[in-house]
Amino acid sequence: MRLTIFGATGRTGGHLVHRALAAGHQVTAVVRGEHSIQDHPRLRVVPADVLDPGSLTDAIRGADAVLDTIGSRDTGPTTVATDTALSITKAMESAGVRRIILVSNSARIAGPGDDWFTRFVVKPLILRPLLRHSLDDMAAAEQAVRDTALDWTIIRAPQLTDKPGKGSYRTAIERNVTFGIRIARADLATCMLDAAADPQLIRAHINVAS
Repeated sequence: MRLTIFGATGRTGGHLVHRALAAGHQVTAVVRGEHSIQDHPRLRVVPADVLDPGSLTDAIRGADAVLDTIGSRDTGPTTVATDTALSITKAMESAGVRRIILVSNSARIAGPGDDWFTRFVVKPLILRPLLRHSLDDMAAAEQAVRDTALDWTIIRAPQLTDKPGKGSYRTAIERNVTFGIRIARADLATCMLDAAADPQLIRAHINVAS
């Protein structure tokens, strides 16, 4: 596939670029400026302002799928994920590209699939107050993508770790993964690549965990 990756220099995006190239895909990595991505014959690095849709069109045009890993590490109010999603989807519509994979967070959704303690204690009483601003931002980013006519898939991940990937993961469609506490970023990257190639996951919310 021809893939355009946003957040390519981030901790998840770096795994995504590496695994996409290893799988034989053509990759366009969108970066803000200086970067440390190693050269590769199937890698194109495009500096761009992610909040300026006009500067993204060239990086997106011709892609089979766009993968958005951008989020905020801030604990205060933020709209990074939302603003990015709005800009990317607008550029996709201009470029005539339809497939987008958005990474979100599973902490804000307490419901089917969760064990009792996670559903009624961990998520509403611990994680929600602690991560309120970033979770609100992710919720708005999800809505921004759903409001388009694009072929979207939203992947909701739990706590991300930098441990080596296990090479496998669990998923649940439109519900939480039972005891889905964490996942390695490398395995999340693999899940994103698998989702990009699976038309059955279009317009679906996928929860993932190790």
